[in-house]
Parts: sequence; C-alpha cells; structure tokens
Amino acid sequence: MRLVRCAGVVLLLLGLLAGSSFAAGDTAPVQKEVKDWLDAYAKAYEKKDINSIMAMVSPDSSTVFVDNGPQGRHVGEEAIKAAYQAEFKQIKSAVLEYTWLSAASKGDIAWFATELTAKVDLGKQKIEVPGRWTGVLEKRGGKWLMVLSHFSYTASDDEKDEK
Repeated sequence: MRLVRCAGVVLLLLGLLAGSSFAAGDTAPVQKEVKDWLDAYAKAYEKKDINSIMAMVSPDSSTVFVDNGPQGRHVGEEAIKAAYQAEFKQIKSAVLEYTWLSAASKGDIAWFATELTAKVDLGKQKIEVPGRWTGVLEKRGGKWLMVLSHFSYTASDDEKDEK
C-alpha cells in the first residue's frame, strides 16, 4: 500500500512538473515574434499608416482597445480605425521607443506587457510621454493579430517630482 501511495505521489509530481514546463515553455521564440510585431507596429504608427496598423488588428467585432483618451473604449474594427484616424489628426508625428517588454504564449495566443516612451510632435510642441501597453495577440494563418489592447500614459519623472 505504501508503495502505491509513493508511486502515486511521484506520478502526481511528474505531472505537475511536466504541466508547468509546458505552460512556461521556451519564451525566447515568442518574445522575438512579439518584439517583431511591436517593432512593425511602431514603424506603421510613426508613418501614421492606418492600413498597416489595421492589418495587425483582428477584424472581429469582439476586438477591444482601451486607452485613457476621452472615449476610452473602442470595440470592433470600425471603432478602432476611427480612433486611430482621430489620433493621427491631432499629431504631426510620433515615435515609439520600447523600454521594457515581457511576453509569453500558449498555443496560438500570446500576451505582452511593455513600457514605452512616445516622442510626439504636435506641431507647435514636442513632448515625451511615458506609457504602459498590454495586449493579447492571436496567431491566425501564421500571423499575429491584436485581439485586446490596453494602453495608458504614465506620469513623467517631472510630474512624479511635482507630487
């Protein structure tokens, strides 16, 4: 009886170890794929290329983008596209620089968290805005598409010092 219990415990531990190894997996390939996706996004954003950006976004009606703008929530392809169009009308140019990235995946789903600085030219004023961006990507036909996005601006170091 004791041998059966020991064997059961060993099998349970092996199962847990195998499960955690599978869940964690090798994050290096997905880190690179997500970084490549983010770099492509940054290039398209810098060019204000809505068509390239929208090609990176899931066309599903359930796709959700959240930000801290006046509207704040954009659901579905048309609403997301309209949000980009409105944003691009307000800026002359913007360059995104990622300062930190964490990414992982399971199957055809990947998620990331990144910190970045947006260098924005408003025409009469140039500003640097730090932000945080999290997202969920789904791989379809070998291509990663954004299905969920949450972006928020954070306080700059100067604003932190004022508090």
